Amino acid sequence: MKLAIDEAKKSLIKNEVPVGAIIVDKNKNIISKAHNRVEEKKNPLFHAEKIAIDKALSKTRKKFLDNCDIWVTLKPCQMCLGIIKLVRIKRLYYGANDPNETFIQNNNNLYNKVCSEIYGGIEEDECSKLLSIFFKKIRSGL
Repeated sequence: MKLAIDEAKKSLIKNEVPVGAIIVDKNKNIISKAHNRVEEKKNPLFHAEKIAIDKALSKTRKKFLDNCDIWVTLKPCQMCLGIIKLVRIKRLYYGANDPNETFIQNNNNLYNKVCSEIYGGIEEDECSKLLSIFFKKIRSGL
């Protein structure tokens, strides 16, 4: 998760929502890493998870990532969950919960259908702190 947090910090520096993602293979080798680039690309689809998955698919030249795990600093949104499911990632590890993601909170069984194993709250304090810093900065107009 530390590497995903390092990626999230890159987002924070660029005034992006600080989310980082890492994809590792079954031997824990890093396949790809990414951070949010929504503002930079002026495209709402450039979430860290999606970018990391795109990179991993290109690098492995495979259609699926079924022997891979994803580590992300924020519980994935609906779009990213769908992508994670489509590429058949085996395990999802995430840091902070997203209090604004009410659809998934009310339909928590969606997560059970995405990956065979899901682990949350990893380095949650540090992941949440980055988000707090970002939103305070945005609200203060800096």
